[in-house]
Amino acid sequence: MPHGLPGDERVLRGIADQETARLRDGTLPWSWWLERAVLHGRRYGYLGILLISAQWRGATDVRSYEEWRSAGRQVRKGETGIRVLGRAGAPRAVFDVSQTDGLPLPASLPTPLPASLPTPLPASLPTPLPAPFTTPSRPEAAHRFAALTGNAGGGGVRRVEADSVTFLVAAWLGLAPSMPDFPARAFWAGPGMGDRILRTARRRYEEASGASEHGIMPDAHRFFRARLAESWVPRYLAGRGFPAGVQRRWRIGYAPDGARALTGHLRTLGHGDDEIVASGLARRGHAGRLHDTFRDRAMFAIRTADGAVAGFIGRRRDGARGPKYLNGPDTFLFHKGELLYGLHEARDRLAASARPVIVEGPLDAIAVTIAGPAEYAAVATCGLALTSPQVDALGNVADLDGAGVLVALDGDPAGRSGAVRAWDRLAGIGGPIDTAALPAGRDPAGLLKADGRAAVLRALRARTPLMDAVVDTALERAGGPFGGPEEQLAAIRAASKIIATRPPDAAHQVVRVAARMNVPTALVTEILIDTVSP
Repeated sequence: MPHGLPGDERVLRGIADQETARLRDGTLPWSWWLERAVLHGRRYGYLGILLISAQWRGATDVRSYEEWRSAGRQVRKGETGIRVLGRAGAPRAVFDVSQTDGLPLPASLPTPLPASLPTPLPASLPTPLPAPFTTPSRPEAAHRFAALTGNAGGGGVRRVEADSVTFLVAAWLGLAPSMPDFPARAFWAGPGMGDRILRTARRRYEEASGASEHGIMPDAHRFFRARLAESWVPRYLAGRGFPAGVQRRWRIGYAPDGARALTGHLRTLGHGDDEIVASGLARRGHAGRLHDTFRDRAMFAIRTADGAVAGFIGRRRDGARGPKYLNGPDTFLFHKGELLYGLHEARDRLAASARPVIVEGPLDAIAVTIAGPAEYAAVATCGLALTSPQVDALGNVADLDGAGVLVALDGDPAGRSGAVRAWDRLAGIGGPIDTAALPAGRDPAGLLKADGRAAVLRALRARTPLMDAVVDTALERAGGPFGGPEEQLAAIRAASKIIATRPPDAAHQVVRVAARMNVPTALVTEILIDTVSP
């Protein structure tokens, strides 16, 4: 166990290592992990499943405090959180449904629980269990499932992986599969194979279940899509380098400039005013009348991991009043700090080893993706600071320990500051963390408009380690090379705390800091050793 890890992280990784050892020596069968992956695997990775099960054996539906609040439930006062590790390595607390009070979970709320669970069941599971989000009818699900998994064991895929994926997909679809036979000792147990199984199972589940085509959010999306052609949006986007084919692939829409254009349409489809407000598509005025949230805006749909439309972000036309981008409010489906625009659309490219790129706005995400469709797949934070749940969501789809992450925020001081702030959320992933070389004052969409796709691709490929910028910022804030001896020492110590978080990059950073501070590398190395010593 690395000594440089924070105390809480070290303890949690120790628990996960113990549980992994029990799987490998046969104390726990692999079927034990799979049963719990049915419950928690659509939200959490391999380590999260182990940590939840070790701390709360009877847990069935585990979510963050904010997720429960969005679902209309409140964590009871005094409840102890279940600690898990995010993709960035930072511990965070989550809570089981049994620790909450409030509204019943609506049928349209995403949940990791299948309609019927395989046997044997944990003794503490309640019945009946809530149905999964967007689960199709059993005959339809069975047909899709058979088509997707008929050759699960072929193509060199190891039987354990194939059987595990098949079992999870069938269980999430409510098909009650039989548990496959596995060797007594799960010698393969670990984050590498566990997370690979979960990523594959999630993709196949999405393909088999299909995204929901019913409900208020899909109805709103169809309304926006139907009004695109006669609006200003197609010509505007085409002029910025997003032709009609790109607009169709990304299913961009338009919200008309009317106070109740969408509201009136949704009412004709049978949606009540309370439902329209709860979905974030309208707001109540002082007199109680509804007003559409989005008016005269290009509309971009934000989807859940299952592909269902959870919310929208709208861009105003140039020169119009109001914020450039308008996010819908938090709802039972849409929590802005947990979803990434474009993640669902990018899942196939990410599965094919495209490198994840983090950008700010939806047009930036589209610009990056069309510039290097096989090489890069972008997701957007939609103007918000990158959060741990967003990194977790990205890690559920992409192999962050292999492909790493490329940050391509605006090439201005605010964008550079945002990239530095993102470091705290990304430092714990195993793959390379780089920043794109965007020109000053340009974001990917602006670069596409000015200089075309080739220029965007060049900026992405001319990347530098994000750690360089983070370390340089720490040196400058602590005094830098032009201060007195005490300030210089404080600056090197500040930089060493950052360097200690990424041991593979330590040698490169020690040389950089020594050159910047004009001190011997041996001095920087000594301070770094003192920093990581317990």
